[in-house]
Amino acid sequence: MTLPVIPLPFSVPEVIPVLLHPAVVHFAVVLPLVILILELINLITKRKSLTITVYILFILLIGVFVSALATGVIDGKNGGLLMSDEGLEHLKQHKLIGIYLLYLSALPILLKLLTLAVKKPWAKAIYLLSFVAIITLTLYQAKEGGELVYEYGLNVEAKTNLDDTVEELQDEMDELKESYEEQIAVLKEKCGDIKQSVNETNTTVVPIVVNTKSLDTNVTTLKVDINNTKSSEVNSTK
Repeated sequence: MTLPVIPLPFSVPEVIPVLLHPAVVHFAVVLPLVILILELINLITKRKSLTITVYILFILLIGVFVSALATGVIDGKNGGLLMSDEGLEHLKQHKLIGIYLLYLSALPILLKLLTLAVKKPWAKAIYLLSFVAIITLTLYQAKEGGELVYEYGLNVEAKTNLDDTVEELQDEMDELKESYEEQIAVLKEKCGDIKQSVNETNTTVVPIVVNTKSLDTNVTTLKVDINNTKSSEVNSTK
């Protein structure tokens, strides 16, 4: 079932340190259980000091839920970029339940005030049952947070996977570099062989020397013969 999206009741400052959420969220899980135990004890003892302590703890609980949500948002922003699509969906759902818990954290104290005004057993029962429901949702939220860390690698496994991927890419780059260097060496060797072959070919070529002076003499002689032939033809004609 998809919960309706409700807005975050405050803006989260970016100065909050990363990975502070695990420390804060333990208080958000334990403190409601402590309040419930005190309420059960107060059903028997009916001591005013315990009632005052419960009110103080409820106010503290709201502050703890605010801190847990704020630190969770920061951790989600930093670790969510490295998560899978399925992990991101669980992260969004986890954040949404955290917002619901923050709003619901004010409900027990309001119902507690109602029990003081009504002073009926049914009012006390509604108060305790609603508080138990909130505790159950808090424990479920803690379980989901653990799955985000251990199954989807929020801020843990995702970074490890990224480091592994970078290392694999570095190894592939080294292999490509070695292959490239080997190919360059082979090409250089082939170029050297071709150059040597060209040099050997140049040394075996016999130069052709043309005697231009003798050629000119032969041309002149040929011209004289042609002129004599023409003169003989003319004389015979006459």
